Amino acid sequence: MTNKLEQLKTMTTVVADTGDLEAIKQWQPQDATTNPSLLLKAASMSQYQPLLAQAVNYGKEQSDNEQEQLLKASDYLAVAI
Repeated sequence: MTNKLEQLKTMTTVVADTGDLEAIKQWQPQDATTNPSLLLKAASMSQYQPLLAQAVNYGKEQSDNEQEQLLKASDYLAVAI
């Protein structure tokens, strides 16, 4: 007997709407979407603090302008997550 998720996978494309990489690994969706609120949630999770620090460092390396740093760091974090 298959579970409901397996049944659903036979009828549609399953996507993850999360910034939680562990959930994506667990459920193995075919695709994923990450919107700003999900990035914010992921950034607040302890396991993603190293990615957040990397993003901040990247932003600072790219520009002396704080607005530009924020944009670069945000892009970096979105791709990293």
